[in-house]
Parts: sequence; C-alpha cells; structure tokens
Amino acid sequence: MKVRFLGINGFEFAFDGKTLLLDPYVSRDSERMSIPAVVRKHIKVADYIVISHSHWDHAADVAEIARYTEAIIFGSETMLNICRYFEIPEVRLRQIENRSPMDVGPFSVTPFKSKHMEPMGYPGFYQQPPEKIDSIAGYYEGGTWALLVKCGGTSFLNVGSANLIDEELQGIHCDYLLAGIASRAPDYLPRLLQCVQAKTVIPTHWDYYSGYPVEAPGEKISLNEFCAEMSRIAPKQNVKLLNVLETMEIATK
Repeated sequence: MKVRFLGINGFEFAFDGKTLLLDPYVSRDSERMSIPAVVRKHIKVADYIVISHSHWDHAADVAEIARYTEAIIFGSETMLNICRYFEIPEVRLRQIENRSPMDVGPFSVTPFKSKHMEPMGYPGFYQQPPEKIDSIAGYYEGGTWALLVKCGGTSFLNVGSANLIDEELQGIHCDYLLAGIASRAPDYLPRLLQCVQAKTVIPTHWDYYSGYPVEAPGEKISLNEFCAEMSRIAPKQNVKLLNVLETMEIATK
C-alpha cells in the first residue's frame, strides 16, 4: 500500500489497484481556485474522493478531478450540492452519515462528527446547489468530519481541522493519526491524544495553501514547534513528518 501526502489535508491512498483521495487540493491559488494543469500533473487517477469539509482549500480541485476520472465522491450535503453546481453526475455522489461505515472498494471509511478550528471562515450550508461559486467564499464549510480509513490491515484517522468533538473520538485506536495543526487551540493536541490511541502521529495542514506551489509549499506552521509541543505533552508518542508529495509505503498485514 502507498500513501502520498498531497499537502494541506490531502492524502492519496493506493491499494489493490484502486485509489482513494482525501481532501485533494493541489492548485494552491485563492484567486483561480483550481488550475487544471496543476491538478492533472499531480493527480493522475482517482476511484474515490472523500471530503472532510467543503472549504476551498480542501474541495476546490474536486470538480476538475471529476472531469477526467470516474471517481465517486463522498461528502456532506453541502459538498454534494457544490458538486451538483459543477454538474458532476448524481450517480457519482454519496452523502456521508455519522458513524456509518462505507465500503469503498478495498477501503473502509467511517465518518465521525467533528469541528472546524475557530474562528472559522466561510461558515454555512447549502441545502441545494448554489447559484454561483466565483470566489473562495462560495465554498461553505458545510460541516466537518473526522475520517477513519482502513485498508490493507492498516488504519488512519484523519482529524484535519485542528478541532474535535471529544466524545465522538473517545476510545478510537489507529495506526496513523493524521492530525491537522493549523490554528490549533492550546488544548487541542492534549485532548486529541487523550481520546485517540495512535501508533504514529503525522501532522497535516502545516503548509501554505495559497501563493506557494505544491512542489515548494513552505511551512506556515512551525513543525519544530509542533514537535516540541508533542515532546512536552506526549514524550513517548511516535511522530512522523511527511514532506508534501512524499509517498509512504506500508506493508499490508
């Protein structure tokens, strides 16, 4: 199995001939939002796309990916209405439900209700397709999910927005905790690690999401400070840093 970090909160899981994308955003342009040439250069195939929430820096490349793949898209009601605005066929849209496992080819994905970090930009919901999306402000948050992905005997819990609902995640065990660290509250990491038992923590959402190319994304959030914080609050916790576009190979069990 191969897992590639796409930057921000994006991951590509490749297993058993299928590819699942989580929050795949590589364009990194707050004006154009999605740049087809960039998307097609870095994302070649997709069978399934799962979106943790529908802000532009998580979702704005989904419509372009859908144009050249047959990917099935899983997301909130708001995310699916954004897909309908971009005329993605209805047969390829699936709404996610809290704690309802989804069999996605060789993958299993279970969503858990979560929270966006605060203060939150562009709050709101779409109960029907929007009339237009011509700026990043059109990508409403629409509800945030933590996502438990299982494949090849390995489990990954993605908590991409540096916040959580403690009771939703209490008691979860996983191999890899993919933890967003941008704009995190002082109590976020201690609370998260109290709820979730993970063999390895991988920080996400530490890079710039606009103005820097995905090949050189910059470090908006200090990884050294994150590692120092982890050393203070959980000195025995294994932490792994992934560069943007780096692929991690994991032996299947």
